[in-house]
Amino acid sequence: MTTDSEPIANALLRSLLESPLLIDDLPEAPSLSRSHLALPNPIPALNLQQKLGHLYEDALAILLRESPTLDLLEENLQIRKDIHTTVGELDFLLREKSTGNLIHLELATKFYLSVNTPDGLTLPGPDARDNYHRKLTRLRNHQLTLSSRFQDHLPETYRNESIETKQLIYGCLFDHIHADQLADPKFISPTCRRGRWLHQHELSSYFPKETQFHLIPKHLWPVPFDLLTDIPLESWQPNEPIDRCLMIYAGDDPAPYFIAPDSYPKFNS
Repeated sequence: MTTDSEPIANALLRSLLESPLLIDDLPEAPSLSRSHLALPNPIPALNLQQKLGHLYEDALAILLRESPTLDLLEENLQIRKDIHTTVGELDFLLREKSTGNLIHLELATKFYLSVNTPDGLTLPGPDARDNYHRKLTRLRNHQLTLSSRFQDHLPETYRNESIETKQLIYGCLFDHIHADQLADPKFISPTCRRGRWLHQHELSSYFPKETQFHLIPKHLWPVPFDLLTDIPLESWQPNEPIDRCLMIYAGDDPAPYFIAPDSYPKFNS
């Protein structure tokens, strides 16, 4: 389904422009200055019925096409060693208008929950098969190095040009409600968006009985709450059984919450 709801599309696009980054610069790639991005007028429709990563790639492409300083050359550019072997794809290939330089841009939108275990701190995603450290390792060792390691397999137009790699990594880090201190994993931005998480059985002892809960649909997970004021949210009852992590707006608390099944971080195979 494609939505023509301007408040939703506007919130998604503005979150890419304004939301704190989860990760700032990495050794392999600095973050792209968002001064390059621009809002379109009018705001176009967006397809919300797709994976979150694809939705935000579509949204970022809209901002890149409006850029006064960048030309968007390629999206999801597959790199093939041969007709049978694809080694990866570049999210975006851009050209800086003032210099003519090429930029390989990678986008990620991720969420992680800080979980203390007997072996130390771990950072699974809402789907516990995801993990911050594994994602970061793959990003640094594979995705951000594709354009340099496999430049000879790019379209001929770009093979002999210097390519700089940059990234934009959005998301939120959630600490447990009873955590003694905030998680501070390597490369997390000190100004990143932060929230809290708890198991469903902890709701009644943590929140006042009269607390009103509202469900944040997945396509709005990356959007700071101050950008959601014009968007109606579905109410949620804390006794509704859940089998996955839900993002919740609780009362007037400005922080997002993940409500996790009591079995979390185990996952269903």
